[in-house]
Amino acid sequence: MQKANRRFVLFLIFFILLSAVVGLLFMPVISEFQDPENQERFNAWIASLGFRGVLILFGMQVLQTIVAPIPGGPVQVFAGAVYGTWKGLFIMLAGSVAATILVFSVVRKYGLPLLKRFFGDDALKNWGFLSNEKKTSLVVFILFLIPGTPKGFLTYMGPYSRLSLVQFTWVSALGRFPALLSSTAMGDAAMQGNWRLFFLIFALTAILGILGIHFKSRVMKRSENGEQL
Repeated sequence: MQKANRRFVLFLIFFILLSAVVGLLFMPVISEFQDPENQERFNAWIASLGFRGVLILFGMQVLQTIVAPIPGGPVQVFAGAVYGTWKGLFIMLAGSVAATILVFSVVRKYGLPLLKRFFGDDALKNWGFLSNEKKTSLVVFILFLIPGTPKGFLTYMGPYSRLSLVQFTWVSALGRFPALLSSTAMGDAAMQGNWRLFFLIFALTAILGILGIHFKSRVMKRSENGEQL
């Protein structure tokens, strides 16, 4: 227990330092967007794309969900910056749902060999409890809701749960919603020059992400042991 707490504290320190470095690196970009002329040029460029811009971001979100290691945060923040909090959220959520349906259908059809080829046996063993968990909907929802869980990998494990395609798509979309909303809200705040809100959302997301990583292992352990959450 002490060893786990020590690792958690070390990870917390590392995450804070990493966040500070990233913030300093992006300060020049932030300063540029504070200039009204730069904001006008950016808005004009987005307007010139028309519906193609929506399709491009939709495709990027689909690709990010399918190719699990690709981080989705930058795409989602950019969507919020370009189209605002709610329209950006809708595009990102639609992309996630479309990719989830595709992944679920392909994996359920072609089965375990496909997953072993992509992720290996060891990774699959860690998530094998999903196929036996009675309260699968609740477990899947919590795992998608917790920041820091590998949502891309979890999408691939969905077909081995007790859930149908419709159930898994619905539950995973609900679980993804808060993270997608926070990302698009950050992008929108940046475009509006509301940096206090931007960094507030960033800080809260970082704290929840750190706690989520710590909490995720407890959820998985309880599920593997058949204990109540």
